[in-house]
Amino acid sequence: MASFSIFNIFKKIRNNKNSDNSYLKKFTENGVIIKDINSTCIHPNVEISSGTVIFPSTYILEGSKIGKNCIIGPNSTISDAIIGSNVEIVYSIILNSKINDNSQVGPFAYIRDDSTIGSNSIIGNNVEIKSSSIGNNSVSKHFSYIGDAIIDNNVNIGAGFVVANYDGRKKHKSQIQDNVFIGSNSTIISPVLIEKNSIIGAGSVVINNVFENSTVVGIPAKEIKKGKR
Repeated sequence: MASFSIFNIFKKIRNNKNSDNSYLKKFTENGVIIKDINSTCIHPNVEISSGTVIFPSTYILEGSKIGKNCIIGPNSTISDAIIGSNVEIVYSIILNSKINDNSQVGPFAYIRDDSTIGSNSIIGNNVEIKSSSIGNNSVSKHFSYIGDAIIDNNVNIGAGFVVANYDGRKKHKSQIQDNVFIGSNSTIISPVLIEKNSIIGAGSVVINNVFENSTVVGIPAKEIKKGKR
Protein backbone atom coordinates (compact mmCIF):
# COMPACT_ATOMS: atom_id res chain seq x y z
CA MET A 1 0.00 0.00 0.00
CA ALA A 2 1.39 3.43 -0.94
CA SER A 3 2.82 5.56 1.85
CA PHE A 4 0.28 8.30 1.13
CA SER A 5 -2.67 5.92 1.48
CA ILE A 6 -5.34 7.47 3.66
CA PHE A 7 -5.24 4.34 5.84
CA ASN A 8 -1.50 4.68 6.52
CA ILE A 9 -1.90 8.37 7.24
CA PHE A 10 -4.42 7.77 10.00
CA LYS A 11 -2.35 4.93 11.44
CA LYS A 12 0.46 7.46 11.89
CA ILE A 13 -1.92 9.87 13.59
CA ARG A 14 -3.18 7.10 15.87
CA ASN A 15 0.37 6.18 16.89
CA ASN A 16 1.33 9.76 17.67
CA LYS A 17 1.19 10.08 21.46
CA ASN A 18 1.94 13.81 21.51
CA SER A 19 -1.25 15.68 22.40
CA ASP A 20 0.46 19.05 22.92
CA ASN A 21 -1.08 21.56 20.53
CA SER A 22 0.75 24.64 21.78
CA TYR A 23 2.78 24.80 18.55
CA LEU A 24 -0.42 25.82 16.72
CA LYS A 25 0.16 29.31 18.10
CA LYS A 26 2.80 29.88 15.43
CA PHE A 27 0.04 29.65 12.83
CA THR A 28 -2.44 31.90 14.62
CA GLU A 29 0.28 34.47 15.25
CA ASN A 30 0.84 34.60 11.49
CA GLY A 31 -2.79 35.39 10.72
CA VAL A 32 -4.25 31.88 10.35
CA ILE A 33 -7.64 31.42 12.00
CA ILE A 34 -8.09 28.03 13.69
CA LYS A 35 -11.70 27.62 14.78
CA ASP A 36 -11.07 24.75 17.22
CA ILE A 37 -7.50 24.10 18.33
CA ASN A 38 -8.52 20.97 20.25
CA SER A 39 -9.86 19.15 17.18
CA THR A 40 -7.30 20.39 14.66
CA CYS A 41 -4.04 18.64 13.75
CA ILE A 42 -1.39 20.55 11.79
CA HIS A 43 2.11 19.18 11.26
CA PRO A 44 4.82 21.61 12.43
CA ASN A 45 6.50 21.79 9.00
CA VAL A 46 3.30 22.83 7.20
CA GLU A 47 3.17 26.32 5.67
CA ILE A 48 -0.13 28.25 5.87
CA SER A 49 -0.48 31.85 4.72
CA SER A 50 -2.45 34.58 6.45
CA GLY A 51 -6.21 34.89 6.16
CA THR A 52 -6.79 31.15 5.85
CA VAL A 53 -9.49 29.70 8.09
CA ILE A 54 -9.20 26.14 9.43
CA PHE A 55 -12.50 24.65 10.57
CA PRO A 56 -12.85 21.87 13.20
CA SER A 57 -11.76 18.23 12.79
CA THR A 58 -9.25 19.04 10.08
CA TYR A 59 -5.85 17.35 9.59
CA ILE A 60 -3.13 19.17 7.65
CA LEU A 61 -0.19 16.83 7.51
CA GLU A 62 3.49 16.77 6.63
CA GLY A 63 4.64 18.30 3.36
CA SER A 64 1.61 20.53 2.83
CA LYS A 65 1.55 24.19 1.86
CA ILE A 66 -1.59 26.37 1.85
CA GLY A 67 -1.92 29.85 0.36
CA LYS A 68 -3.79 32.94 1.50
CA ASN A 69 -7.47 33.34 2.32
CA CYS A 70 -8.45 29.69 2.00
CA ILE A 71 -11.29 27.89 3.74
CA ILE A 72 -10.21 24.43 4.89
CA GLY A 73 -12.67 22.05 6.54
CA PRO A 74 -14.51 21.08 8.52
CA ASN A 75 -13.65 17.38 8.54
CA SER A 76 -10.96 17.54 5.87
CA THR A 77 -7.56 15.88 5.49
CA ILE A 78 -4.68 17.35 3.50
CA SER A 79 -1.36 15.51 3.24
CA ASP A 80 1.72 16.31 1.14
CA ALA A 81 -0.38 18.72 -0.92
CA ILE A 82 0.03 22.21 -2.36
CA ILE A 83 -3.04 24.42 -2.04
CA GLY A 84 -3.16 27.81 -3.76
CA SER A 85 -4.85 30.98 -2.53
CA ASN A 86 -8.60 31.54 -2.18
CA VAL A 87 -9.28 27.80 -2.32
CA GLU A 88 -12.23 26.22 -0.50
CA ILE A 89 -11.99 22.59 0.65
CA VAL A 90 -14.94 21.18 2.59
CA TYR A 91 -15.37 17.62 3.97
CA SER A 92 -12.71 16.31 1.58
CA ILE A 93 -9.38 14.47 1.33
CA ILE A 94 -6.40 15.74 -0.66
CA LEU A 95 -3.32 13.48 -0.84
CA ASN A 96 -0.08 14.16 -2.70
CA SER A 97 -1.78 16.60 -5.09
CA LYS A 98 -2.02 20.27 -6.05
CA ILE A 99 -5.05 22.59 -6.05
CA ASN A 100 -4.53 25.92 -7.81
CA ASP A 101 -5.98 29.33 -6.95
CA ASN A 102 -9.70 30.10 -6.63
CA SER A 103 -10.90 26.50 -6.91
CA GLN A 104 -13.51 24.68 -4.84
CA VAL A 105 -13.33 21.09 -3.60
CA GLY A 106 -16.10 19.15 -1.88
CA PRO A 107 -18.03 18.15 -0.05
CA PHE A 108 -16.82 14.54 0.09
CA ALA A 109 -14.30 14.76 -2.74
CA TYR A 110 -11.15 12.61 -2.84
CA ILE A 111 -8.13 13.87 -4.81
CA ARG A 112 -5.01 11.71 -4.74
CA ASP A 113 -1.91 10.23 -6.35
CA ASP A 114 -0.22 13.28 -7.88
CA SER A 115 -3.33 14.94 -9.29
CA THR A 116 -3.55 18.62 -10.21
CA ILE A 117 -6.62 20.86 -10.23
CA GLY A 118 -6.34 24.09 -12.22
CA SER A 119 -7.49 27.56 -11.26
CA ASN A 120 -11.16 28.51 -10.99
CA SER A 121 -12.27 24.89 -11.19
CA ILE A 122 -14.87 23.00 -9.16
CA ILE A 123 -14.54 19.41 -7.93
CA GLY A 124 -17.83 18.71 -6.21
CA ASN A 125 -19.53 16.17 -4.02
CA ASN A 126 -18.46 12.53 -4.22
CA VAL A 127 -15.95 13.10 -7.01
CA GLU A 128 -12.71 11.10 -6.98
CA ILE A 129 -9.67 12.28 -8.95
CA LYS A 130 -6.72 9.88 -9.21
CA SER A 131 -3.42 10.51 -11.04
CA SER A 132 -5.10 13.08 -13.26
CA SER A 133 -4.89 16.73 -14.20
CA ILE A 134 -7.88 19.04 -14.47
CA GLY A 135 -7.40 22.33 -16.31
CA ASN A 136 -8.61 25.83 -15.55
CA ASN A 137 -12.31 26.68 -15.38
CA SER A 138 -13.34 23.02 -15.54
CA VAL A 139 -16.20 21.56 -13.54
CA SER A 140 -17.09 18.12 -12.18
CA LYS A 141 -19.77 18.74 -9.57
CA HIS A 142 -21.36 15.37 -8.81
CA PHE A 143 -20.55 11.66 -8.39
CA SER A 144 -17.70 11.00 -10.82
CA TYR A 145 -14.49 8.98 -11.04
CA ILE A 146 -11.61 10.39 -13.08
CA GLY A 147 -8.51 8.20 -13.15
CA ASP A 148 -5.32 8.51 -15.23
CA ALA A 149 -6.73 11.29 -17.37
CA ILE A 150 -5.75 14.70 -18.71
CA ILE A 151 -8.69 17.07 -18.76
CA ASP A 152 -7.99 20.46 -20.27
CA ASN A 153 -9.64 23.86 -19.82
CA ASN A 154 -13.33 24.82 -19.76
CA VAL A 155 -14.57 21.23 -19.63
CA ASN A 156 -18.01 20.55 -18.14
CA ILE A 157 -18.49 17.05 -16.71
CA GLY A 158 -22.01 15.90 -15.89
CA ALA A 159 -23.02 13.78 -12.91
CA GLY A 160 -22.11 10.10 -12.88
CA PHE A 161 -19.18 10.34 -15.31
CA VAL A 162 -16.59 7.53 -15.19
CA VAL A 163 -13.19 7.18 -16.78
CA ALA A 164 -12.79 3.39 -17.04
CA ASN A 165 -9.00 3.29 -16.91
CA TYR A 166 -8.30 -0.35 -15.96
CA ASP A 167 -8.76 -3.29 -18.33
CA GLY A 168 -8.06 -5.99 -15.74
CA ARG A 169 -4.34 -6.09 -16.48
CA LYS A 170 -3.08 -2.53 -16.75
CA LYS A 171 -4.23 1.06 -16.58
CA HIS A 172 -4.62 3.35 -19.57
CA LYS A 173 -4.71 7.12 -20.01
CA SER A 174 -7.21 9.34 -21.80
CA GLN A 175 -7.30 13.02 -22.71
CA ILE A 176 -10.24 15.41 -22.93
CA GLN A 177 -9.37 18.66 -24.67
CA ASP A 178 -10.66 22.22 -24.20
CA ASN A 179 -14.35 23.17 -24.21
CA VAL A 180 -15.75 19.64 -24.17
CA PHE A 181 -19.23 19.05 -22.72
CA ILE A 182 -19.80 15.61 -21.19
CA GLY A 183 -23.38 14.56 -20.44
CA SER A 184 -24.46 12.80 -17.27
CA ASN A 185 -23.89 9.06 -16.75
CA SER A 186 -21.33 8.84 -19.53
CA THR A 187 -18.31 6.53 -19.55
CA ILE A 188 -15.11 6.65 -21.53
CA ILE A 189 -13.13 3.45 -21.96
CA SER A 190 -9.44 4.39 -21.90
CA PRO A 191 -7.37 5.02 -23.89
CA VAL A 192 -9.27 7.60 -25.93
CA LEU A 193 -8.78 11.19 -27.09
CA ILE A 194 -11.77 13.53 -27.04
CA GLU A 195 -10.87 16.56 -29.11
CA LYS A 196 -11.85 20.15 -28.35
CA ASN A 197 -15.37 21.57 -28.64
CA SER A 198 -16.97 18.11 -28.65
CA ILE A 199 -20.20 17.00 -26.97
CA ILE A 200 -20.71 13.58 -25.37
CA GLY A 201 -24.41 12.83 -25.03
CA ALA A 202 -25.85 11.70 -21.71
CA GLY A 203 -25.51 7.97 -21.05
CA SER A 204 -22.94 7.40 -23.79
CA VAL A 205 -20.09 4.89 -23.68
CA VAL A 206 -17.10 6.20 -25.61
CA ILE A 207 -14.71 3.54 -26.91
CA ASN A 208 -13.12 5.45 -29.81
CA ASN A 209 -11.54 8.84 -30.30
CA VAL A 210 -13.94 11.76 -30.76
CA PHE A 211 -13.02 14.36 -33.36
CA GLU A 212 -13.03 18.12 -32.90
CA ASN A 213 -16.47 19.80 -32.94
CA SER A 214 -18.28 16.45 -33.00
CA THR A 215 -21.37 15.31 -31.09
CA VAL A 216 -21.50 11.62 -30.18
CA VAL A 217 -24.22 9.63 -28.44
CA GLY A 218 -25.14 6.03 -27.67
CA ILE A 219 -23.63 2.71 -26.62
CA PRO A 220 -21.12 2.59 -28.15
CA ALA A 221 -21.04 6.31 -28.87
CA LYS A 222 -21.38 7.28 -32.53
CA GLU A 223 -21.10 10.63 -34.23
CA ILE A 224 -24.42 12.30 -35.07
CA LYS A 225 -23.19 15.80 -35.82
CA LYS A 226 -20.01 17.51 -36.89
CA GLY A 227 -19.44 21.23 -36.98
CA LYS A 228 -19.27 24.19 -34.67
CA ARG A 229 -21.33 23.98 -31.49
